[in-house]
Amino acid sequence: MLKAIKAVFSRRSGGVTLALAIASVSFAPAAVAADKTPIVPFEKYYADQRGDGKYLRFNAFSGEIPGKRIKALLRSGQVIGDRILLSEDVAVYFPDGYIVQSQARFGKYVPKANIKTEGVSKRDHLTENPRYALVERFDTILGRECARTEYANGFAALRIKPDGVMSLVLETSGLYDQIVDEKTTTYSVTSAVQPDFIGNQGLMPELMAQCRRG
Repeated sequence: MLKAIKAVFSRRSGGVTLALAIASVSFAPAAVAADKTPIVPFEKYYADQRGDGKYLRFNAFSGEIPGKRIKALLRSGQVIGDRILLSEDVAVYFPDGYIVQSQARFGKYVPKANIKTEGVSKRDHLTENPRYALVERFDTILGRECARTEYANGFAALRIKPDGVMSLVLETSGLYDQIVDEKTTTYSVTSAVQPDFIGNQGLMPELMAQCRRG
């Protein structure tokens, strides 16, 4: 895995893709062929923006992720390198080398390009998030909401698409509400095909039961 990490970090100079980065690491075969598994949420939207028509699928080999789309390596517990942040600020998780989970967060305001999150202290440091418009398309992208409950000073909702992708959506107060003097909602979306990879096992059984009851 150390070789993989070094290769990822060298991608800018050598054009190395994640496929080359993990070529020396052995993984178990995918449970389902990649071309028959569901598309990771929001991938079609971002592919249209890029104009390349390429998107990631659940259970697809992580080596298919182009190096140019890798924004950062993320830590998963004590492990670094089995979760990455894509250039579109969507995180994908592949503990055994195959994509099993994606996470994205949509806030109405985000720091300007030259400002780090920890450096935000006034309204001028922020700009409206163009991706926030995707919230209005959740029914199409994530499927219709089938369960909802109050959770951690906000709400949690479950959405399930006909293709089997389920998404847990946590709704919380906007991170910068006090700075912008406005009440907004941040949506944190965790998606997977298998409930175990959604996490939050104290919440998921209740929401799944609501969805089954209709």
